[in-house]
Amino acid sequence: MPAAEIVGGGIAGLVASIQLARHGWSVRLHERSDELRAGGNGLPIFENGLRILSALGLDEAIRTRGHQLNKWIIRLSSGQTTKEYEPFAATGGRIVMFQRQALVDPLAEAAVKAGVRIELGAKVVRAEREGVLHLEGGRRIDADLVVGADGINSIVRRSVAGTLPLGKHRKGAIRLLIPIHDGDFPDGNDRVAAEYNDEGGRRIGLLPCSSRTMYMILVALLSDSEALKMPIDPDVWKATFPTLGRFIDRVGTAGHYDEYHSIFPPTWHFGKCALIGDAAHGMTPALGQGANSAMMTAYSLGASDLTTGSLSDALTAWEDKIRPLVHFTQKFAEGITEGRLDPKNDIFFSDPALRPLLSADIPNMRFDMPDFAALNPSFSNAV
Repeated sequence: MPAAEIVGGGIAGLVASIQLARHGWSVRLHERSDELRAGGNGLPIFENGLRILSALGLDEAIRTRGHQLNKWIIRLSSGQTTKEYEPFAATGGRIVMFQRQALVDPLAEAAVKAGVRIELGAKVVRAEREGVLHLEGGRRIDADLVVGADGINSIVRRSVAGTLPLGKHRKGAIRLLIPIHDGDFPDGNDRVAAEYNDEGGRRIGLLPCSSRTMYMILVALLSDSEALKMPIDPDVWKATFPTLGRFIDRVGTAGHYDEYHSIFPPTWHFGKCALIGDAAHGMTPALGQGANSAMMTAYSLGASDLTTGSLSDALTAWEDKIRPLVHFTQKFAEGITEGRLDPKNDIFFSDPALRPLLSADIPNMRFDMPDFAALNPSFSNAV
């Protein structure tokens, strides 16, 4: 039985572990933390990600742990609505909000059921292209396949590909979960996501993950140090978004600050090592596709026939099939973040040409590449 060692116990690592185990691999997953913690924020899963969860047998988790949206509204900082979307009409599929932990937990349960061994507190310090992992304390593990699913600052990637430059972008974000209070949804519909945009670059997103909890993201330009300082100054944000005071007051000292980064390795595989998720294709969150794309690369890797013939040829075929779509996603999200494609942040998923991405059927490897020119006349030149 071929052996796979996966580094990183996040969404990408768990999806890959399930698929590889179900396809006959002996799989061990290494997570640095003492538990599979997912951080205190939320994420939208689009149809491309939902199809993967369904293929993994997690429809019940989608129903019971997710919160399906029926409306997405774009507003000015004053509260005036500029665009309103019905998810299926706009994207060709569903949008389901999850708290990250509510997604990681059922994935971990499915991994264990599939026979994956999960080692917590396992600190990988180096990898080798020959399929070798080195852990803290001197432990060495040889494998037929090493999978780096260890994030934007991947140790596996640095070990096998050298130090590659991270794309640094003009924005940062503060993310957190806040409680939902009575009156937050005057019409009683708690399945509405709303984004508020200010011309100065500030943005607030309010996305309910359940009837009790809301994911809140506060975005600003890196040059806007007043807005991005932690803990936040409520008065600064209230001055820009006067209708959102009741939500801003719930932030307190909570929140996790991140700057936007991206990565474009020359290839996703080196010898017996493969990269997935943010380790391979970290992207700005402008399209909400970070986790969805991570599931796409992880699922497709695990579903590939990696044991017939050359592993290098199999990994090349996997990457050739899936990378063009993910690369497009990265560059399009980057273009929005930089203000080249949509300075007002109004585009999101409104363009019909984005539907092939947002509803890609990765379990059956059916999708059409979006038409770059149709999306934006200057897209190919701008990015």
